[in-house]
Amino acid sequence: MLAATFQLLPIFQNNLRTNRQYLFHRRSNLRINIYPLTSLVAFEPKPNELQYYARMFSWWIAFETEGYKQQPQALIQKGIKWYAALKMCPNTPITQSAPDVQNIVR
Repeated sequence: MLAATFQLLPIFQNNLRTNRQYLFHRRSNLRINIYPLTSLVAFEPKPNELQYYARMFSWWIAFETEGYKQQPQALIQKGIKWYAALKMCPNTPITQSAPDVQNIVR
């Protein structure tokens, strides 16, 4: 599956556009929510979803699937790599381990 099939879309709440975004892969209906890990954004991992973390520049970002239906993890990682390249961080390492609290920008 081509990386070009991913879309970066805004999250709407009460018909208003928020500052949050998500990745969407149309062919598999894979949705990956993007959470910048700061003191302003609460991120509580959901038990039935997959979480990945990446550090881009000095920021940690959490990526969490929504409605995970056994899509390949390689596809999820491909979407995150596509997002990292879009944000000018193509060599960003991706991990499933949450960063330490002291490493998160406040």
